[in-house]
Formats: sequence, C-alpha cells, structure tokens
Amino acid sequence: MSTYKPSSWGRTRSPKNIAGPHGTAITVLDNTDTLKGVTATTAGYNTENQRYLHVLFEETNAGSDTDADAVSVYGYCHAFQRWFEIPETEAGGQGQNARNAVASIDPTNSSTTPANHVPGSRDYRVYEIYGIDKVAFVGTNASRINVFAACSTF
Repeated sequence: MSTYKPSSWGRTRSPKNIAGPHGTAITVLDNTDTLKGVTATTAGYNTENQRYLHVLFEETNAGSDTDADAVSVYGYCHAFQRWFEIPETEAGGQGQNARNAVASIDPTNSSTTPANHVPGSRDYRVYEIYGIDKVAFVGTNASRINVFAACSTF
C-alpha cells in the first residue's frame, strides 16, 4: 500500500515546474563537465519519475538582436549513475531501439526582451522521458536564453 508523501508529486495531470514555483527558469549549464563520470551527481533537476518533460525556450535579448545557440537536453538514471542524451522525438514516435540525435532546441531569434515577446517568439517542446530521474540542460551561451521546464504524468 502506498504512503502519502506531501513532498512527492505523485501522478500529475498539470505540469509541475522542476525548478520551484511557477515561472521559475532553470539554470542552463555552460558545458557537460558536471555531467561526466560514474558517481552520483548533484547537477540537474529531479523529475520525480514523471513521464513527460515540458520545456519552453526564449531568448533574453536586452533589445539587441543576438541569436542564442541551441540548448541540449540530458537525462540521468540513478540505477545506472550515468548521464545520457535525451533523444529528439520524431514524428510518429521512435522505433524500437532507435538512436536519434540529442534533443536540441535552437530558440527563435528575437530582438525584443522577454517582457515584449509575442507567443511566436518562444519555442515549446514536450519529450517523453519514460520516468528518468533527472534532467539537465546545456548551452554555450546560457545568459542569452531562459529555459522553463516542467514534468507531468499525463
């Protein structure tokens, strides 16, 4: 029989922000150095073994037209104690044991600040993460992008 845990998300229908309160952006890592090795890691964000990862990307231009680089998505499994690439999903789903390229999002270039963005200035993706334990995001110019991430069961 399961035990109620007020700190656990359980089965969620509405996406829950993995960085904290709604509207909190996650930290984008500059490189994969903190994702190396074979031991447990404190990098990344817990997913509470949810099924879907919802991600919103937007540039943080301060009124200048500076194109941000793509951000890649990585996963971590406690059972393996290893980081790995989250695969990009394909139309119609992935085939059995297919190895696709790492999920990488190159946000829409915008010459306005986030407060002045129209919905078309942001990029939204949903990835099926099959209950992995943690996710991390890596981009070379993290100061030019906001990334918001949430997880859900349904």
